[in-house]
Amino acid sequence: MPSPRFPATATLLDAKICPLDKFDALFTKITQDRQIPDGYFLQNHPEETSVLFVVNGSPYGAGRLAGSGVSFHEIREFFAAYARHPQSPLSFLVADKRLLLGLMVVFRHRPALQFTTDLVDMEEVLRKLEARGGDAIVGIRAGDEWAITICAKGKPVGNYFPPSGADALQEPTTAEQLLVYVFSRPPGGVTVDVYEETRVSPAGDAALVTPETRGRLTEVYLAVAKRVETEEMPRLEMERPVVGDVSEERDESFVASALRPERVEGPPPVAPAPPAPVFKGPIPEVHLFLGEKPLGTFSMSKGELTIGRNPGNDILIENVGVSRRHAVIKWTGDNAVVEDLGSANGTFVNGQKITSRPLQDGDEILVLKHRLVYRIPREAAAPKLEVAGDIGQRTMYIDPGAVAHAVAGKPAGRPEAVAPKLRPCLILPDRKKMALEAAEITLGSGAECQVRLSGMLVARAHARIVPDKEGQYKLVHLGGLAGTRVNGEKITEHILRHGDEIEIAKQKLLFRLER
Repeated sequence: MPSPRFPATATLLDAKICPLDKFDALFTKITQDRQIPDGYFLQNHPEETSVLFVVNGSPYGAGRLAGSGVSFHEIREFFAAYARHPQSPLSFLVADKRLLLGLMVVFRHRPALQFTTDLVDMEEVLRKLEARGGDAIVGIRAGDEWAITICAKGKPVGNYFPPSGADALQEPTTAEQLLVYVFSRPPGGVTVDVYEETRVSPAGDAALVTPETRGRLTEVYLAVAKRVETEEMPRLEMERPVVGDVSEERDESFVASALRPERVEGPPPVAPAPPAPVFKGPIPEVHLFLGEKPLGTFSMSKGELTIGRNPGNDILIENVGVSRRHAVIKWTGDNAVVEDLGSANGTFVNGQKITSRPLQDGDEILVLKHRLVYRIPREAAAPKLEVAGDIGQRTMYIDPGAVAHAVAGKPAGRPEAVAPKLRPCLILPDRKKMALEAAEITLGSGAECQVRLSGMLVARAHARIVPDKEGQYKLVHLGGLAGTRVNGEKITEHILRHGDEIEIAKQKLLFRLER
């Protein structure tokens, strides 16, 4: 794959072959003999690029770049990839702590906003950032080149461009440098990611670096990687690495607070999402309880729910006895199946320990003290189906009038035929269900909104769902740089129908009618 070009303050090692058994000597030479405490190793493999971030002379975390996707990993993953491809060229790039922070944020977190400059005005985004007044990291991608901008209190305070952007640094202000860099990129569009989460904790296995293990990092991390191949690595409760003081004059407190030694394990690598399944009946749900206390309802609308203690799971259970990826519920064929993912403490269905088992309505899954109840909602059949002739096939559609009357509890069609009463609800981006009542519902980034959405292009009051006298629900776009879309089409007003997908700044909600 083409070699990515990340910004750096200097290049110490440029794409050289370094045998794996020589890496520890190279690491010691750079961090101790040359006294270069901060930077990152970059190793280009045939199908991916591995990164090892170094902070204060110690490994802090690892990253992986495959195509345009990036992810943050345990340090052992870097060494495991190194062992698989020992002839891959290795580079070391010097970076100050602000740049390291920016790069790790890009690998570790998901952007609050992502756009291309051919669709959104970069100057308007900078105005929105300043109005919000928060810290942010801006990642800019143009082809194989990456750039980083650090924003403190809503304003750009530091730019890190690849060599091709050197001319932009001649501009008098940081904001002007960024705009000139973006607008001077070659044709083809520039992708800009804005990250509002600006703290990055070290990888969980960074604690393995001690005075005793320095000088044999390769041996230590390869041994851990081999162990993890057959069993999940237990939670390490060793002394955490301490991040030293930041030497940069500007934004010292911002960077120091962002590089925290707190242990927060990252999500697993994100695989391409499979196509959404087609359900013949109501979409199943999973209800989560702790004892008898309900904690949430999760829809199976996307075909899969992962369960575990990692933040990347759909159903997050923060309990040390729950494995990072504990179990998964999948829609397979015409039914759901729960699978244990090799967890340490097991997964139980109706009191029996399982490895894999089909689920029926009402089955109870037990993960330590948490209960997950699998339910298929009782839902009326489509209120009225009309069949129209089509060449070579039949096309069915739902009569909107019948749906409206059913929601209002009024008779539809013949006077003696009373449609069943259906209750409208929203399936939110986190897959929880929200019932719609007679009151208006506002969607946006403001604290007063009933449905809170994130992102720089989301207005405080972005859209509103308004019930009318006929029992229908109208979605109205109110404002914001991002449009409001229904089933992929941009709207200003739209009468919602069963199954409509609402999208605002890549956050999706589903409108449903249920009994």
